[in-house]
Amino acid sequence: MKQLIKEIKARNIKTKAWVAEDPKNRWAGLYIEDEAHWQERGITTLDALERDELATYIYEGHKDAFGVKGRHYDFEAMSLQELKDEADYISRSVDEQMKVEAKMEKEAIERFEAGVKEYEPMAGSREDAIRWLIQAEGLDKEYDAGYICWNLGLPYSMEKIFEPLIARN
Repeated sequence: MKQLIKEIKARNIKTKAWVAEDPKNRWAGLYIEDEAHWQERGITTLDALERDELATYIYEGHKDAFGVKGRHYDFEAMSLQELKDEADYISRSVDEQMKVEAKMEKEAIERFEAGVKEYEPMAGSREDAIRWLIQAEGLDKEYDAGYICWNLGLPYSMEKIFEPLIARN
């Protein structure tokens, strides 16, 4: 247990130093340093911490890769090597999914901008063309710009485009 707490404290020191290098742009969580916390969770060695971290990564990462959390795993029955192999698989799968989503987002932006360009001459302004587009999608009564982005497959960074339009509803 002493080795575990020593490692946790070392990690926290390293994390705090990393945040301190650029505190306006960096934030990070820290490990709990209380022995009772780790004993309660059944984590009393560095190996147990490693297994727990891998299991958590796999469980949570499965959602990013496949849309659902990995509730089907029997982590206790898996060897350390099996956990590492599965974590690598999840990591590759998340990378692939992120590429797919980035491509879909790019295509959604292109479709949106093409629609705006098509309607703008008739609508008289970009704002009215956008209004027509969201009206055509049945989103003209929506009060949440993020929901409009989600429906159109657009990044949430584009909410600012819709906010002036929904404020008038």
